[in-house]
Amino acid sequence: MKPLYVLLKREWLEWQRVILGTILIITFLNVLMLLSVSRGSHFFHQKLEDNGHLALDDFQLNDDEEVDLDIRMNGKDLEITIDGNDTPRSVEQMLRKVAVPVAFGLRFGMMGTFAFVLFLSMFYFSDAIFKERADNSTLFYRSLPVNDHQLLVSKIAAGLIGVIGLTLFLSIEFLVFLKVAIWIMGEPFTSLASLVLSQISYLRLIWDWFGYLVFAALHMAPLALFLMLVGSYVKGRPLIIGIGAPILLSISWAIIFQSAALLKTIGRFIWGFNQVIIDQWQMMEKGLDSGMPIYGNFWAYIFNLDTAISVLVSALLYYGIWHVYRKNIPTG
Repeated sequence: MKPLYVLLKREWLEWQRVILGTILIITFLNVLMLLSVSRGSHFFHQKLEDNGHLALDDFQLNDDEEVDLDIRMNGKDLEITIDGNDTPRSVEQMLRKVAVPVAFGLRFGMMGTFAFVLFLSMFYFSDAIFKERADNSTLFYRSLPVNDHQLLVSKIAAGLIGVIGLTLFLSIEFLVFLKVAIWIMGEPFTSLASLVLSQISYLRLIWDWFGYLVFAALHMAPLALFLMLVGSYVKGRPLIIGIGAPILLSISWAIIFQSAALLKTIGRFIWGFNQVIIDQWQMMEKGLDSGMPIYGNFWAYIFNLDTAISVLVSALLYYGIWHVYRKNIPTG
């Protein structure tokens, strides 16, 4: 166990600048978001002072229901007037309906963070073995009291843990900055937003998001291992070859055989990460009035046939990586 820990620490030391740089970039973008919120808040407060209230006409609760909202401050008390053809019985019911799209809006915001981290991870997996071949450090690591499996497992584990851990950290940071943005907006927006967000459990939201990331890691494993396999064999540019070659093959296949089967397969693989979120959204839409939880259940997607196929393909790719890695094919 200790050799694996040391190897994981080595991966951290090699890639810590990329991880810390990513955190700094996302944090800077969040700060810019706060600046935009501050400017927008000034504009709405000016409108509130001029009119004495804020009127939100045709506020969309869902596809079939619209209401008109009138928001005003009575001293320190927030007053909300609701008017519509199918007006909810109480403000609490309306807030719960609003909380459903808000919860999924937060999830899509975190999805953007995950997509960015996933993009960076392709560089890691394509270079994980290729860099050692390029600087001839493979023989040095083989001189240590560790075997090839420990070396390879440490790289795969470091990549998957890094994707999940970094995404979780940046997602929590996103939620913290969101709370700060709500505070910056001031009244009545702070009270109104607090009423909506109080319907959402951040702990359950993060736990459900963690389930999605585990699902994504399992289904991303074949792509990650394929990039590592390419990086263990090619003479140069493993990422370009690993991504470009399947796309070029798919396009050539479509032109020569007049079949888009390979392109559709690639498209389904990429879109699959989004499809589960869309499926959950559609389930929540149908259950708005039935008391259905607003967090979904991404853990249910882990234990299915697709995951079993993904694990099987990953195992075959791992065997290929191990077989090629033993040959220590030089670069250049």
